[in-house]
Amino acid sequence: MLYDRPYMRQSPSEAAPQKTSMVTTLIVISVAVFVLQQVLNVFLPGPFGRENSFMSQWFALSGHNFQQLKVWTLLSYGFLHSTAGFFHILGNMLGLFFIGRLIEPTIGRERFLSLYLAGTLLGGLTYLLFHFNGSGPVVGASASVMAILALFCLLNPERPITLLIFFIIPVTVKPKWVFWGSLAISAGGILLYELPGNSNVAHSAHLGGLLAGILYYRYVHNRSTAFFSASHARPTVEQPAWFKRRKKTEAHISYKVNRSNRDQLQSEVDRILDKINASGFGSLTEHEKHTLDRAKDLLSR
Repeated sequence: MLYDRPYMRQSPSEAAPQKTSMVTTLIVISVAVFVLQQVLNVFLPGPFGRENSFMSQWFALSGHNFQQLKVWTLLSYGFLHSTAGFFHILGNMLGLFFIGRLIEPTIGRERFLSLYLAGTLLGGLTYLLFHFNGSGPVVGASASVMAILALFCLLNPERPITLLIFFIIPVTVKPKWVFWGSLAISAGGILLYELPGNSNVAHSAHLGGLLAGILYYRYVHNRSTAFFSASHARPTVEQPAWFKRRKKTEAHISYKVNRSNRDQLQSEVDRILDKINASGFGSLTEHEKHTLDRAKDLLSR
């Protein structure tokens, strides 16, 4: 029954202590790695006082490193940042903080980490696609931040947000235009700046991160986590009209759970509770929350 679940019986005072948010954890790890980079630069500088090259040789992503079978660099590069200044890591961590704290409660702690790492991975693969024979390394969490930015824009296309241009000028814009603008800048940056060698910004990695957010939204966020449960019913989540793919003759079929049947209702509630266990309460749709509220009354009779 619904109230047989331990977390449904606990009072707020008896609930388990809340875990540290994944956003905070990722920021702490990234800052700690940046501090380590700076410490190595100071105490173990390279020849002629240059930056220590150990971290870039073993953890930065480049075609040369990847060809040497340093495959872990596809993920590790996302936790390194340029040590020439503080703006690189500052910009990425601010983006992670402001966007991540809006996305993590929606999809849950574990899924947020999966999205973040997927952005790093696909961003790295996209970079290698254009620089497989190159030796220039790429570092930074920009691809991961682009992934969570893409998901935020797809989930909230019409929600006005205020951006600070150059951290000074406030501009209010809808997320859907930020999404399309980011895609255009990344694609144009590859052709006009990155490939000709006119910029040291890895636009290709940014594009890969955006693609990771798009794929997550289409194939993961709208999919039930109860894959092995008895009920495989999937909640219907409406995509933004501006992002839908048009289909020629395919009929739209909608399935609804028969709420008049107590056994089916119990099965649906079990699926929702399994989803809470896997991804957190924030991953539920409004329809699932409404179902859970109704079940408290119906199943207790």
